[in-house]
Amino acid sequence: MTGNTERFSDRVDDYLKYRPGYPQALIDTLVSQTQLNRQSQIADIGAGTGILTKLLLEKGLQVNAIEPNDAMRQAADHQLIGYSGYTSFAAPAERTGLADASVDLITAAQSFHWFCNPQTRAEFQRIARPDAHLALIWNQRKRSSPIQQPYDDLLTQYGTDYTRVNHMNLTDGDLSHFFADGQMQKLHFTYRQYFDLDGLIGRVRSASYCPPQGTAAYHALTEALTELFKTHQVDGQLTFDYDTYLYLGKIHPQST
Repeated sequence: MTGNTERFSDRVDDYLKYRPGYPQALIDTLVSQTQLNRQSQIADIGAGTGILTKLLLEKGLQVNAIEPNDAMRQAADHQLIGYSGYTSFAAPAERTGLADASVDLITAAQSFHWFCNPQTRAEFQRIARPDAHLALIWNQRKRSSPIQQPYDDLLTQYGTDYTRVNHMNLTDGDLSHFFADGQMQKLHFTYRQYFDLDGLIGRVRSASYCPPQGTAAYHALTEALTELFKTHQVDGQLTFDYDTYLYLGKIHPQST
């Protein structure tokens, strides 16, 4: 993850405003199936601006937000410092700074594709208590929506490295190595976002693959997004529907 640490530094405001959240049903399921309580310790890895962290804190849980990007972590601190269960760490997934066998649940929401590597797997094993769980979460745009294919085509055409960093490049096999005996549940939820034109452009600006503002590629992309919005808007709004996936299971035990 180290080489990607600063990718979002100039996108924090848009990230806060326009990134999707996660379904409340997912949070409820996660708490129920892992039998979390107010003493449980959670490590939210790649916590970013604290979107998932906040939902967990609202359940009265103890959350250690692990985030190497200073700008994103500071945005999370500003929002969440009032929660008694909140602690943040300036650290990457591979070296969280947490104590051995100290957490009951490790979460990674919309971030695991940045640090799916053997070093992270070893770190998860180190910080996990016996019978700790791992929860990997992604929002995936619902491709059956008429806007999504032309939208994806624009990201492929104008994005700096969209096809390379897309989280959909990971397979279930890539994920299963992090779970005990390769066993994980794949649970499905739905989520919806609404955008006006500024919101649609802001949503794209929040992504790491959006061309820098002021460049010719950025101007071409925003012009194309404007035309896309005009074609698909209804009463001045676009709807983005998401399939939200939760991969949940016990953490692969540490080798002895």
